[in-house]
Amino acid sequence: MTSLKLGVLGGGVMGQVLARSATQSGLFAPQEICVLDHNRKKLDRLAAELGVQISTRPESLAGAASLLLAVKPDNVPELLKTLKDAERPADQLLISIVAGVPMQAIARHLPESAAIIRVMTNTPCLVKEGMSVLSPNAHVSETQLQASCRLFEAVGKTLILPEKYLDAVTGLSGSGPGFFFLIVDALIEAGVLQGLPRDTSRQLVLQTMQGAARLLLESDGHPAQLRDMVTSPGGTTIAGIQVMEEYKLRATLLKTIETATRRSRELGQKYGD
Repeated sequence: MTSLKLGVLGGGVMGQVLARSATQSGLFAPQEICVLDHNRKKLDRLAAELGVQISTRPESLAGAASLLLAVKPDNVPELLKTLKDAERPADQLLISIVAGVPMQAIARHLPESAAIIRVMTNTPCLVKEGMSVLSPNAHVSETQLQASCRLFEAVGKTLILPEKYLDAVTGLSGSGPGFFFLIVDALIEAGVLQGLPRDTSRQLVLQTMQGAARLLLESDGHPAQLRDMVTSPGGTTIAGIQVMEEYKLRATLLKTIETATRRSRELGQKYGD
């Protein structure tokens, strides 16, 4: 596999999404990508769909210009240990999308000068609306960083931030879709409670959420200004907002993100140790 440019270590949901987008966007030719997984049937399906190379042996991906680490946190040490003694390019880049594992925990299994980018992404990558934050170490070149940004821009938006911000990023945008889905589910149920057919309530909620997000994205205004546009004196919106304030929805959301961020920090300490 001397022409291998991207080795995807892990054929789970995110590994497949990034391998698929890398080929479909034209960033890599299919034969320049190899996906590793222990599930041979899964690999065969992916090879048939994308034309990528596949493997069940980690060492066979060691020669890739870039390695994308997309496995469960507990599997990271063993996988990197397997690769440690394999012949690898001196300027190889390792990109990790493993949640909760800090760069120092990855770096201890690699040469001292290893180029590492830690990425926090999220599940909207599945529909090319993901939010990915990249944190490079000091050994990552500008060329490697920009190439990595292009990989994640194929599935959404990207930001480059120092690693110290990744716990907050994890709590806010990494876990954020889960919080959003809970809120959406509650709103759909609220519509049903008020007598709407479930399918109608679902359609109303999803389009309202999508439209409100688009309006916010395309506006220079603060969210409070857009809220004021729909909040008439003595009207229905202000009546609803009064209840939200009474039941401390704002405080609940602040505490939710704080708690998720703290949990991310705890996981980082666990794997860092």
